[in-house]
Parts: sequence; C-alpha cells; structure tokens
Amino acid sequence: MKNRSITIRTGLLAAAITLLVGCSSSPKAPSVQLPDPQNVPKEKWSDAMQILTAMKISGQRDVPREMAEAFANSAPGRTSGTTGADAAIAGVNLAAPPSGFSGGAGASVSLGLMMLGGSSDPAHATQVVAWVPADEASSPEEASALALKKVEEARKKVFEKGMSKLPMHVGKYPDGHSRAYASLADSYAERPIPFTDNAAPAPGFVKSASAYGPIFIRDNQFILDASKNDMTASQAMLLASRYLPDWVYIYHPGQKLRKNSIPAAIFNRGEAKYFVGK
Repeated sequence: MKNRSITIRTGLLAAAITLLVGCSSSPKAPSVQLPDPQNVPKEKWSDAMQILTAMKISGQRDVPREMAEAFANSAPGRTSGTTGADAAIAGVNLAAPPSGFSGGAGASVSLGLMMLGGSSDPAHATQVVAWVPADEASSPEEASALALKKVEEARKKVFEKGMSKLPMHVGKYPDGHSRAYASLADSYAERPIPFTDNAAPAPGFVKSASAYGPIFIRDNQFILDASKNDMTASQAMLLASRYLPDWVYIYHPGQKLRKNSIPAAIFNRGEAKYFVGK
C-alpha cells in the first residue's frame, strides 16, 4: 500500500512539473508564479525549504503541492510555456526515487552544461553545510576542522578515479555571500571569515539538541570531482552525501536547461530532498 501511494504521488507530481515546463514556444504562453515562502505557512514548506532557510539562504521557492496536482489533473495534451522553467527547477524529475536519480532524466545531463552558480547569490551556488553536534567538538574551531575532514574523507571514498587538487576552506558564510571575506586581499588569498560561533540549539531536522552551525565548506570541488569520474555534478553530490554524517547537507541549485532540467535539491545521507511543498 505504501509503495502504491508513493507511485501515485510521484506520478502526479512528475506529470505536473512536465506541464509546468511545457514545450510550447508561443510568446503568449502564461508564466507560472510560485509563492514567496514568506507568504506560505511554514508547515507547508518542503523539507528542502526548511533546511535551506536554516542555512540562512533565501531565493528558492517551493512548487505548491496543490499547484502540482492541479497541473497533473489537466488535459494530457495541454502544455504551458517555457516561462514555467523556474518552477521546473524546483520540482522536475520527481518520478526519480528519493534515493537517487536512477529513475529520472537528471542523470543524463551532460557535464558540459553550465551550472547556475556563476552569480553572487548564495541560492545560485552549491553549498556544503554542517551542523556539528556539540558532543563531537569542544570549540567552533574543532567543529570546523571536523566538518572539513568529513567532507574530504567522503570525497576520497567516492571519487576513486581522481579528485580536484584545489583546497577547500571553512567559513561562516556561504559561497556567493557578500560578506564572506573581510577584505579584498582575503578574497584573493581564499581566507574566508572563519566560523566562530558557540554551540547553539540545533534546527529540528538535526538529531543533536545543540550544534555548531551552520558551518560552510566553501569552494567545494564537486563539479571538478564529477568531471574526473564521469559523473554529473548531481550524481557526485548524491554519492558523496552517502558517506557524510547525517549533520552535513549539500544544496544543489539545479540546472535550467532546454530539456531535462535538473531540479534544485538538498542531499543528505544518499537521499534527495526536492522543493515541493507539503
């Protein structure tokens, strides 16, 4: 019964997002407006949205479940315009099982396609974020070092054909944040502002009651790692997340493509959490 329910739900949502993406090139096709999270009750937020908000990153939007189901119930031949692509980034490929991309189109996207992360907006950049349990570190410095160590260990287990040699750093702010560096000289030297906060109550999705975080592993190398191992960036992040502690989360902003767009998602322990509301 549970599997049948999941099949129906994912089928409806996949059909809905297909309609949101659409294939029409008509300039008169209506756009899809997704609601600002601030205007949506938090109990309707997706798990991905709750995690991203705890990262102190804004800019993503959920596809409301009601909207997805309404599109799924539309006539099969009806499509909306490519202006709905923003909605697709949040929810396409929902037919893929939560544990990965094997059932969706995301795994077939070429590595040569450009990621959205070129802007200065943290929501458009891949982020690796940790909430280190307070019982595993005695200071923010120890917590930062442990988070970086865990990410490096996971990369070594996954990317057996080779890894990027560029160093990663730990910081208080995410990639793309305007205050990530104290000065221009620090920016050129790749010296982000360190994480120095004391342990505090952890977000509800973290098992530990108290944690150091959010700690950002900056300038992550997943795109280069993926290229060296014949993977897509999404596959690389998903696989790496399997070997990371449950207190490390990887945010992927998605790829907006002409077809087979890759959805924004948050990876944790080998599962992908998508931006589709409850």
